[in-house]
Amino acid sequence: MTRWNPWRALRSSGAQFWFASLDGDRGRWIRGPAGDEILLAPSLTRQERREVLAHELVHAERGIGWPVATPATMELEEERVWRIALGRLAPSEEVEAFLRRRGTVGPVTVADVAEEFDLSPDGAARLARLLAVQVGRLPP
Repeated sequence: MTRWNPWRALRSSGAQFWFASLDGDRGRWIRGPAGDEILLAPSLTRQERREVLAHELVHAERGIGWPVATPATMELEEERVWRIALGRLAPSEEVEAFLRRRGTVGPVTVADVAEEFDLSPDGAARLARLLAVQVGRLPP
């Protein structure tokens, strides 16, 4: 099965893409009169670029963002968008299958998940937390 590729999705989205200094932010989606723009911080690693691009593409799809949304809305939206983006990069059924296979030879670490799904360590840890909440078990 071919995994979702945010770079391919970017090409078909019609959004303009730029690297830019974002004053500490890792990525930003802007909807303007000329269309969508996605900006990524140039300092991101390859895996972080992939994750943040996926995140910003989901923001663009959903169309919810600053300055229209309230801070409370954006707090909820950020969690939703991360869940969707990471779910595309590492679909839960594929993660579960990997955990079953890999678990037969020993404990599975967040680093194992990061390597298998080409995620950053932070992205894999976020994915683990999301999956734990999904199945009703919070990580230690």
